[in-house]
Amino acid sequence: MSMEHLIEKFIGNDCKVKQSNRFSYEPEDEVITFTFEENHDSNVEWKKFLKEKFNFTLTTENIFAMSILHELGHHYTVNLFSDEVWVSEATEECLGDLTGTEREWAYFNMSTELAATDWAVSVYNANSKKEMRAWNHRFNCAIRHYEKKHHIKNSVLTKF
Repeated sequence: MSMEHLIEKFIGNDCKVKQSNRFSYEPEDEVITFTFEENHDSNVEWKKFLKEKFNFTLTTENIFAMSILHELGHHYTVNLFSDEVWVSEATEECLGDLTGTEREWAYFNMSTELAATDWAVSVYNANSKKEMRAWNHRFNCAIRHYEKKHHIKNSVLTKF
């Protein structure tokens, strides 16, 4: 089963799914994109942010599922924000000249990002631990298969 089909099974038929070079949500097409190779520094900061803001522990085991849930969270919270807010935050113009860790945290605290993360944490925690462990295992097996097939040594799992 392809990763796209596995993700669609995880989230239902709410959005289309396609592989890309990053995790994102495209509201105009209702598409969630995913990657096997995510920015390490962003994940380290997202881990700290989730712990501090939501008391949620992001691990190697659950990072992929949480990333998908976060993007699905955008789908479910998109109507909470005006088009102007979406454009400003999607283009990151509201972050100005911030760099490094300061920029990462400002990004995580943007209203659209915060709402999507809040939704993701709530959904993750609302599911049984057994069910989420099973999904994490499925995703991680698919990622390991992808790594082996494409001779990748550093994926979203190994960089975290």
